[in-house]
Amino acid sequence: MNAVLSQQLYIFATVVTAIFLEAAPFLLLGSLVSSLIEIYFSPDRVSNFVPKGRFTGLFFALGAGMVLPTCECGVVPIVRRLLLKGVPSHVAITYMLAAPVINPIVLVSTYVAFRGNIWMVVARAGLVALSAFCTGLWLSRINPLLALRQEATLSDLPAHDHDGTDCEFNHQSNSRSKLTGALLHAAWEFLDMGKYLILGCFFAGLMKTFLSDGILSIFENNVFLAVGAMMFLAVMLSVCSEADAFVAASLWSFPKVAQLSFITIGPMVDLKLLFMYSAVFKKRVVLALVVIPTVIVYVAATTLGMIIG
Repeated sequence: MNAVLSQQLYIFATVVTAIFLEAAPFLLLGSLVSSLIEIYFSPDRVSNFVPKGRFTGLFFALGAGMVLPTCECGVVPIVRRLLLKGVPSHVAITYMLAAPVINPIVLVSTYVAFRGNIWMVVARAGLVALSAFCTGLWLSRINPLLALRQEATLSDLPAHDHDGTDCEFNHQSNSRSKLTGALLHAAWEFLDMGKYLILGCFFAGLMKTFLSDGILSIFENNVFLAVGAMMFLAVMLSVCSEADAFVAASLWSFPKVAQLSFITIGPMVDLKLLFMYSAVFKKRVVLALVVIPTVIVYVAATTLGMIIG
């Protein structure tokens, strides 16, 4: 009995370590790039170039998401600032949902995690872009200032606030160079998001090592349950977008469409984001931010599952 348990613990530790070591470089790179962009090219400047048309604004937001990578929790205070500047709701919301996923760093990490499976990369980017586009379109008629809670302040935001002078590593500090500030901020972001990665690796290791084949077979043979379970897991684990593909790929016993649902819903709707949304946006906006992406991802993933098997 002790020998069996020792073997299981060895497998568990090996799985957790392997997933973390694969994902950590991408998390570090993502933290560094997003911090450099925040310091040297703040998304606030983009507000001067936002087109006035509704659909052109939506496509502009998707394009901005591709060239201005930002982690999902860091983008919320940025979008709040954009809305206060009068950037249309549909542009700001679409950027907020799309930027953490459709940027090159996350897409490359997805490609590596799924061992060169380009279908997963394209499907992930497409499904997130569709969800962001539809959510932005739904909220396009809301005045930017009316989308925000009247009483919302930067102090309402949970940890990982990138906004204003209250940031632990003040971007405008005269006592240190911008590069030093960016590196310090990247290090803090890596450590802050690293705990979610470790949590994801931990649960993936538990499932791979200790979950019985009988329980897994229930999800393997039912795409509706598999997709729902993986979406729920993504929301609860709150793994960052630069590393979540490695957690999803490690759960190889689940159907590919279920893994796809994990890496698409997580960066748009997870536990930490729910708290941040509630602190910044009004209830009807929060409801749209949660319901629309959830429905789109679930319907699309289950439909794909029935088509491709």
